[in-house]
Amino acid sequence: MAYPYTLKVVVSGKQVEVYKYTKEVWRDFESKPQSDKPHKEPKQLNMFEQEELRKKKVQYSINRTKTEIRRLVNSNPHLNKFMTLTFADNVTDLKTANYLFNQFVKRISYRYKDFEYFAVPEFQKRGAVHYHVLCNLPYVEMGALEYTWGHGIVNIRKVDEVNNLGAYMSKYLGKELFSGRMFGKKKFFRSQTLKEPVELISWWAMKFIDKFLSLLKPVFEKKFESEYIGEVEYTAYTLDRVVFKDGILNPAVLMGTVW
Repeated sequence: MAYPYTLKVVVSGKQVEVYKYTKEVWRDFESKPQSDKPHKEPKQLNMFEQEELRKKKVQYSINRTKTEIRRLVNSNPHLNKFMTLTFADNVTDLKTANYLFNQFVKRISYRYKDFEYFAVPEFQKRGAVHYHVLCNLPYVEMGALEYTWGHGIVNIRKVDEVNNLGAYMSKYLGKELFSGRMFGKKKFFRSQTLKEPVELISWWAMKFIDKFLSLLKPVFEKKFESEYIGEVEYTAYTLDRVVFKDGILNPAVLMGTVW
């Protein structure tokens, strides 16, 4: 059943985003059956308009994927090791590189049963593929890691306390990942067991704001126009702790019986 809302909160670990809409947004909305009325033919675009439309679609894909990365990473603060995997040989074929990376993940997962990760492939200037990986590996000697990788150099370090690690990680997702060699390819790899961001709307969103944000100063705020839903007021906050530790909405947290 479809229902409208004008307030949404997205909680990704300690990072909170609040969206206030001037027009109602509909959830679980099903499109109406097609009528018998004749459809208008879409406007024929000239070459310039087609190129502008293509650029808008690319930018939309970039923004959407960066948001997904930022929220997912911030929802999993236990991924506190930053690892870079490079190839000694000039591996430029993404399909080959991804296969070798996935084999590495299987070997690591066999050795460390609780291993979880998030990875973004990137092309170096010389054309070779390498991988930026956030993971929860314990201390492992560099030699052992490079032996397990088996294709080149491994660099790993512990991530210092960063309030918005997701934003830091998403910077590796440049425009080149949506065109050319990366067009239509996977933009990132992840463990399926990672925690997801928690989304609240309407009454639940108001309860969250009243309990956790009413005394907090926002770290970022802006207003923007949406073609479909009018003006949107966006505000971001940083909590001093993770509220939804399991990555799911726990009503007891909002009702005051659990902290």
